[in-house]
Amino acid sequence: MPTAPIRWGILSTARIAENAFIPAVRQTVRGQVVAVASRDRARGEAFARKHEIPQVFADYAALLASDTVDAIYNPLPNTLHAEWTKRAADHGKHIFCEKPLAVTSAEAQGMVEHCQRAGVLLTEAFVFLSHPQTLKLREIVDSGAIGNLLQLHAHLTFALARPTDNIRLNQSLGGGSLLDAGGYPITFARFAFGAEPVGVQAACRIDPEYNVDSRIAMVLSFSHERMATLQTGVDAMGGPGAFLFGDKGYIEVPQPYHPRAQSHFIVHTAAGAETVNVDTGQLPFTPALEEFHACLLDGAPLRVSAANAIGTLRIIEAVLESGRSGARIAL
Repeated sequence: MPTAPIRWGILSTARIAENAFIPAVRQTVRGQVVAVASRDRARGEAFARKHEIPQVFADYAALLASDTVDAIYNPLPNTLHAEWTKRAADHGKHIFCEKPLAVTSAEAQGMVEHCQRAGVLLTEAFVFLSHPQTLKLREIVDSGAIGNLLQLHAHLTFALARPTDNIRLNQSLGGGSLLDAGGYPITFARFAFGAEPVGVQAACRIDPEYNVDSRIAMVLSFSHERMATLQTGVDAMGGPGAFLFGDKGYIEVPQPYHPRAQSHFIVHTAAGAETVNVDTGQLPFTPALEEFHACLLDGAPLRVSAANAIGTLRIIEAVLESGRSGARIAL
């Protein structure tokens, strides 16, 4: 086991590393960012100066070979997640990988098995699964406050300006709204029901210019006639949101995927509406990183294993198949 603090290296100067990961690591008690690697040396050095990172590597392999790094953050394009996660594992580095973990379920399974053999910790950065808001939501649903959970609606939609070179629409880099945004409502629905869906029916719009899915509507069927309606897209406004419907009430979750330092959700029952405030004072990534550190330093169990990504990607594959064929796909 490593010792505190966990020394983090970052593969690339991706914007999410700058805006989300680095500030969150610096909020944790037992982590520090010690290195960054960039294929563009000048860019890497500028990034390191801006964020006061002591080491800069001119390529990813050199960072992985360094004995000054315990764990790496992998925010590379989707198609590079598997290669560099496995290479990190081969060097004994623990990996916090951006979502989606991979571009196919088979690739994700290979990553999980590779990291298990290497004896390193791998997790996928669906950070809401570790957040106190999500844990409080689980507690309230399980308490029966809204009765039996029967239906769910969740969405994440936003509009990308066109034309664009944004990797979200780059087919060769694993682009498309499902891989970029669709995993959020799918993962949220699986969390809320505490189960895997048994079938999916979907409608997909394929962008004619970029040849990736740009707008998806889907219905996931769960056992006992429960269902989730989910929407995602990169050409429609709306943002995030979720509603959980029970036979005695419903819960409105304005920010289900990246809860803020002061977050809340609203429980509606016959007695009225109650706002549940969850004020952590932490950035969205911080609780997940604290959990990652606890796993490495204390031997604590990981709340949601990286194998969860395999199920998400199987659903994504079924959604695309249903969108192409118009048929319901059994899972």
